[in-house]
Amino acid sequence: MALAILQWESADSQHYRFTIDIGTNTWYRFKIGRQIIERAGIKWVDGISKVTPFQQKKKLTFLGDSQEEIRIPKNYFDGEHCYIQLLSAKDRNGTSPAVSNVIRVPAGLQHVNTGRFNISSSASIDMQTTAFNPIRNISHEQQYLSQQASIEDILGSLVRAVLPVAINMLTPQAGAGNNTPASGGNISSQQPANMLTGLLGAIMRAVAPAISGLSGQQSVSTAQSQDNRFCAGICADSNTSTEANQFSKPFVFGIDDALLASLAGPLIQQGVQLLPQLINAANQHKLQTLQANNQLMTTLAGDVQRRLMLQQLLQNQQPGAAPNVDPAALAQLIAQLQNAQPAAAPAAAPANVATAHSLMQNNTAYTLSNGVILTFESLKLSAYNGKQLPLLQQADKLLFKLKLNVGQAPKNPLPKAIYTFYFKDPVSRQLLLEKTFKKKDIQANTNVDFEFMKSELLSLPLYKDLEIFAEVRWRTSSGKEYKAIGNTPAVFVQNYFVQQQGNAVSSEKELTDMKVYRSFWNKIWQSPSLGKSKSLWELNVDTRYTVSLSAEHTANGITGTKLAVDAKDKESLTDTTSGKMKAGIELSISELNKLLDGWDGNKPLDDEQLAAIKNTGFAKSNLSEMIYNIKMKGRTYEQGMVWAVPVFKLFEITLGKVDSLTPDGYVNEISSTKVKFPLPVSVRILGIKSNNQ
Repeated sequence: MALAILQWESADSQHYRFTIDIGTNTWYRFKIGRQIIERAGIKWVDGISKVTPFQQKKKLTFLGDSQEEIRIPKNYFDGEHCYIQLLSAKDRNGTSPAVSNVIRVPAGLQHVNTGRFNISSSASIDMQTTAFNPIRNISHEQQYLSQQASIEDILGSLVRAVLPVAINMLTPQAGAGNNTPASGGNISSQQPANMLTGLLGAIMRAVAPAISGLSGQQSVSTAQSQDNRFCAGICADSNTSTEANQFSKPFVFGIDDALLASLAGPLIQQGVQLLPQLINAANQHKLQTLQANNQLMTTLAGDVQRRLMLQQLLQNQQPGAAPNVDPAALAQLIAQLQNAQPAAAPAAAPANVATAHSLMQNNTAYTLSNGVILTFESLKLSAYNGKQLPLLQQADKLLFKLKLNVGQAPKNPLPKAIYTFYFKDPVSRQLLLEKTFKKKDIQANTNVDFEFMKSELLSLPLYKDLEIFAEVRWRTSSGKEYKAIGNTPAVFVQNYFVQQQGNAVSSEKELTDMKVYRSFWNKIWQSPSLGKSKSLWELNVDTRYTVSLSAEHTANGITGTKLAVDAKDKESLTDTTSGKMKAGIELSISELNKLLDGWDGNKPLDDEQLAAIKNTGFAKSNLSEMIYNIKMKGRTYEQGMVWAVPVFKLFEITLGKVDSLTPDGYVNEISSTKVKFPLPVSVRILGIKSNNQ
């Protein structure tokens, strides 16, 4: 009988492995495409990218066994062309054809090796003395999973990308004429800056139209600009010819420049005049998100407090009697409610202001400046988890330098201004530290120093990405209030920190001794008790197994198995569990450090070096997932179990050691040292079946 049955089995480093069954047909080929269509009630792969030539099967059909394993190179597939279909025939001319169902190969399997799931001769780590902590039970939501970028992340990336260009355009080089570009006369170098201005404006208005302070072209008027003492040089260029604002390439990111110019034309015409306002609006949006989150938590806490007071009031009533309240208890509760009312009541919504780019601050409307960019200066960048970031220490003092970047500095200094610093956790959006400074006689385009003492910084977490906002507010001679906002990422470290993660430097090791490594073994399924109605059981599920790291916990955590089971056949003698399965394990970095004991003569890292590795950035960068189809069968007297055990390799980690700090408190001189640390590279799936109960 002619057949065409295609099943995906596993993957190795170079190939996908499939099982095919073409029955009495002897020739087969595959078609790979990017979508599925339906014709005459049959689903076909479409958008063909690869058609293999007809091949003759190697295995002869014997007693009905016509299955054969086939390997197909991974480079035949990509993220778009990931559908495959089997076609079989009597001969290479396609006589008596048969087609299989279309199978989708997940794009994530391109870099996954699932071919080592059977028991092998891989070496095991030999430990005799190390004791691991008891395992924890956690939910799937508690694991570090990949997350979609938020609007705050997108805006932050845009601001960081455009800020250097904005500063160069806002503050031309000394000695350059009014018509001379900031690049020193090279017109072509100014064109990408103008293009970037238009792109930033178009993207920001597309992804964040509701940003407070971000308005259309009509929001920047001559009267308003003349009122702002920092806008004199910018507004003078508002009528400058735009002939230099042409795109230097016919296509930008694959988009026709004519179409892009028509979209971003009004923004390009405003040029430098709009760019500072866009940057300040983006930073203001991120800061307002933080403040709204803190206000929500305060409101929730107040509601809980009032509810507890009302419950206490009810408890003071005599049961079964008419409502009667002890006057003394009532007076005490009223006094408590009066004292708690200001903190518990929700804050009033900010009042509407006349323009779209005005904000309320202490009942005062502050307008986002369109002529000032506030920046952090003299930042010392160092390599941290593969990124360049300012690294700080909780030293005796820390100095930040801020600059008001303006196009043309006023003749007289700014009489006074209020600066406020906000230290924020970008993940939880929690405000960690806030401090306000009052400064006088501020010169534009000049650094201003702000000092923090060690006692103020002790509450900030170590080895955690932070975002530091600086907000400056000032009043013009006419009484109008303006503000500008700048920000920078930063991380507080101790003596050691992770500079970068290297490659694997050892062979695979497996934790084969379940008695020693019980906290690494995860039982993800167990066969059901059938009773008398069923005589067989079967498991056929697509399993997604997640392996993540934890920097906070000292014990491993396992997630409970979740099953999305297909409907079962009540009349069948087989209890079939088919569908999808999801499980995972969260490996404690502290527990992984214990694996070094006795591995190729290595010793666990000391407390200082381990503290550097126990950071959330390192943990998130080592999250991985595996997809595998698990099949098992058994009889009623056989007990089946499926275990998942991670397999490890030693990786080379480059740690930086702080040798000295700059006078401002930034990490300055660094010496590098390389250590080895075990990390998971694959998962062993163990299907165990007993011979009897």
